[in-house]
Amino acid sequence: MLFAAVCVSAWLWKYSAIWSAVLGGLSYLIPTLLAMLTIIAAKKLPALLPALLPATLLMAEISKILMICLMMLLVYVCYSAVNWFAFLTGLILVSQAGLFTFRKRLLL
Repeated sequence: MLFAAVCVSAWLWKYSAIWSAVLGGLSYLIPTLLAMLTIIAAKKLPALLPALLPATLLMAEISKILMICLMMLLVYVCYSAVNWFAFLTGLILVSQAGLFTFRKRLLL
């Protein structure tokens, strides 16, 4: 989906928006991967009680949201030439990748 976001951004806003779309996609992708690794590691710990797994999931999701906001702030501070429409296109397309990938399963 990140490739699709880059293509859409390059088509709509020319080549200057490619890096903005990449940064937008990575702003969602990296925190999601870290949250998934946290949950996988928590499942494999034998000392972790099964009752703590929902709390681990909740904390992973909260930290994912905070990391996404922090990465958006970091892009705002460090990359002054950001195209926000391309950034949000990359962020939204990557965040909805599961919907686009598994659309046949989600249809009623």
